Amino acid sequence: MQNRIFKKAAGSAGVALVVVTTAALLSAQSTPLSVLEQQPVSTTPAQPDAPKPLAELPGEAYKESVRPLEVVRSSMENWSDAEVGALAVGIRKAGEACAQGRATTYSGDDLFDFARLCSLGQDWNDAETAAQTYIAGGAEAHRAQAYALKLTAQVHLNGMDDAVKTANEMLATLPYDAEVAYALRYLKDNLEKASNPAVVTLGVEEHLTLVKALATGKALAATHGDAVIGLGALFESGAELAFLERYSGDERGAAITMGELEGALGDPARLPWEDRTRIEGIKTQYALLGERMPQIEIKRALLSKTSKTQIGPDFGVATVLVLFPDWCTQCRHMMKPLTQFAVVNGDVPIHAYGLMFPDEAKMGGQLTHEDDLKDVQGTATMLITAWAAKSFGAIDYPLAIVLDAEGLVRNVGVISPDAFDGDSYMGKLIKQMANKDDVRPKAE
Repeated sequence: MQNRIFKKAAGSAGVALVVVTTAALLSAQSTPLSVLEQQPVSTTPAQPDAPKPLAELPGEAYKESVRPLEVVRSSMENWSDAEVGALAVGIRKAGEACAQGRATTYSGDDLFDFARLCSLGQDWNDAETAAQTYIAGGAEAHRAQAYALKLTAQVHLNGMDDAVKTANEMLATLPYDAEVAYALRYLKDNLEKASNPAVVTLGVEEHLTLVKALATGKALAATHGDAVIGLGALFESGAELAFLERYSGDERGAAITMGELEGALGDPARLPWEDRTRIEGIKTQYALLGERMPQIEIKRALLSKTSKTQIGPDFGVATVLVLFPDWCTQCRHMMKPLTQFAVVNGDVPIHAYGLMFPDEAKMGGQLTHEDDLKDVQGTATMLITAWAAKSFGAIDYPLAIVLDAEGLVRNVGVISPDAFDGDSYMGKLIKQMANKDDVRPKAE
């Protein structure tokens, strides 16, 4: 299970929900990868970077061009001090204003706005009460958004059972629109991060409704408000169930789930470029599960001048790889805690490496200049080519690939910047994956 940064479209519920999902969400590929002979990933000569084909339409080229900016902006670690400070001021002001009001004082739009205010102010008890009061009033204009605010508050209050009940109520009483899809995605991600088995049950409950939405061939819009979720993101949310089924050993269930999702989409060629790209990346990552990691060329190891430029053949209890482009600042910041994680778990043993590749548009895809490596020098970071990175079908970053003792891919997905910090999420994931009582990964 993995984390993924997932952003709710601005506007509808008033607060942009930046959700850290634990999701290994991704889907099956029609042509499975062949099983490679067991060998370390090394500096074996690899095919040079292929020229990048031009996008068919200017709009596609534009979306691809702004993608790095979107990825960087999605992490608060990359925000300027002024931006972080402004957010802190906003939260404080909203909290103070929330404390001066009561849900019983308001009705209609004012009551909904009070729920949004308390949510921004992180007064989760008042936010939940206000949202529930609005729902009970029977108003339709912001009903789905109010449910989303209530569910979000319950997650922050660690009331996962209550949040699941709210999600089921949404499925039973509301039209399945973008607001519902985003809210359920948020909850599924948090349930997965907490290793809560309810995530599978909720995924099953949502599955057929989600499949019907995909079959329309159109982005899913909110019934009220301006939220929209594209087919690629919707497919990704549905594929989370298939990933979870694969992780639990339910190969047949995963195949059925993926088959129904892909069948609903029809011919991918008819989809918008952005959706097509996301869906193909998901399929590629899903197809990696149970296979040996694609053989890649490692140009250089930055831990020390004598470090080996290979992964394996001893994979320990597990080996974690974190793939990212050189422009991903939050990914580069992760390399020190990743390295420390590997050091403190050296006796388990658990290995961890960063795989950094150059942006194709930057210097023709050449490896990063020495001056640009200072922040990752002395870390367990390895430099690979952009061509090698393509074999992982990466869409968002940082992408984690977890290998088992045999070097087989057991887990794939985007993780949050704190995945190796403190009471490490990655450590918990490996312990669960290894399914052994004597495997006890340590925090740094």
